[in-house]
Amino acid sequence: MGEKPHSLGEFLKRVEEAVEGRVASDVDTLRLYSRDYWPLALLKEIRGEELPRPVAVAWPESVEEVIRLVKLCNEYKIPFVPYAGGSGVIGGTMCRGCLVIDVKRMNRVLSFSEEDALVVAESGVLLRRLEEFLNERGFTLRHIPQSYPEAALGGLIATMSTGQFSTKYGGVEELLLDLEAVAPDGGLIPMRRNIVPRAATGPDFKRLLVGSEGQLGVITKAALKVFPLPSYTWKRAFAFPSFEAGLKAMREIMLAWATPAVARLYDRDDSAARFHDARDILLLVVEEGEEELLKAKVSVIERIAAKHGGVNVGEEYVEKWLRTRFDVISELKKLVVPLGLWFDTIETAATWSNLPRVYREFKKRVRAVKGVYAVLAHASHFYTTGACIYFTLTYEASEEVYWSMWREAMRTLLETGATISHHHGIGLLRREWVGEELGAALDYLKRVKKALDPAGVSNPGKWLG
Repeated sequence: MGEKPHSLGEFLKRVEEAVEGRVASDVDTLRLYSRDYWPLALLKEIRGEELPRPVAVAWPESVEEVIRLVKLCNEYKIPFVPYAGGSGVIGGTMCRGCLVIDVKRMNRVLSFSEEDALVVAESGVLLRRLEEFLNERGFTLRHIPQSYPEAALGGLIATMSTGQFSTKYGGVEELLLDLEAVAPDGGLIPMRRNIVPRAATGPDFKRLLVGSEGQLGVITKAALKVFPLPSYTWKRAFAFPSFEAGLKAMREIMLAWATPAVARLYDRDDSAARFHDARDILLLVVEEGEEELLKAKVSVIERIAAKHGGVNVGEEYVEKWLRTRFDVISELKKLVVPLGLWFDTIETAATWSNLPRVYREFKKRVRAVKGVYAVLAHASHFYTTGACIYFTLTYEASEEVYWSMWREAMRTLLETGATISHHHGIGLLRREWVGEELGAALDYLKRVKKALDPAGVSNPGKWLG
């Protein structure tokens, strides 16, 4: 006779025992955890459509409890989804019939060293709480994404997040020194014996978890670089005659090592929408640090900006951006929803030689899709080799229009030499196109997934599944 199949009720009872009652399966909780901030999922929810729902949500308070939960999922063949802040925009946490493992109760700052300029924290700590902890001690992580008010550390690592100050300080992968995780089979992937600035002890296996979107286990702890709070800050906006002129200026600034903390180049449409100024293409710059170094870098930035036609227009635009930078999406919703429209953002990156073409072709081709009403653009997250362009789109609130827009957008990016994602990730949204960008590398990543997750329980159904 075959083995008697396990029941869902039995599974939930054992989950409850594993986390000492910190589990819920009521309708309201499951509805809340049925999506992230994917605009298509939000639109479906507003229209009353049923979204895929998990079977339960558990809140572990330790890595030992996470291990118990993951082992139970393997035993009962119930998939699980790691969950932190839930601020993603790609459907990465959506999963029918899964156990949601929400790590937000694992939110302690475990250690901080001023001398070593590093912090170790559990993965459920909210980014803003971690930043407040560091600020009180004269330090900063300087990782400030758009999701800053609600993002949690584990989710930032799992989605390879970047932030508004990344031009100087780097993305989360550059801040990360080490991490701890629970593998898909319930085994522990520990941190190194010692936290060090760099080690050449073979391939860094744990880097596979950066950007893995919960498909290779649950991140539970991380060690990160931190920086002293800057002594001085300089803010300035420059008006350029064209978007391309602004890109040329930023290329020269980056290659001169006058790297600003923040640089954001808005095209005329985006400047009009955000700053109510349709005349100018605006470059916003924030630089910070020690006074002597800051003065030298400011001199270089001002000289290069002027060389490419940039006119100094003062601090006002930068101050407005700093005041309103986390309100953009909520303000956009207020504008477009009454008109029967919806919104989304598509971020990409390309080298300097490709950026002008990416910008022009994307604006032209995606704007031509029936039902698309506006395509705004700004460049941010600059590198010595290129930059990210972040497009904001408004379109008819229709799923058909939505997918037509995305398909044309992805084709355009792949054909013009850009990536399909700079920092939002893949999730459910981009899985159709990730193979075109990665080629055979995706097959090898799937082999890794199969080896680490033979039962297929770690956030299944996504791009590695």
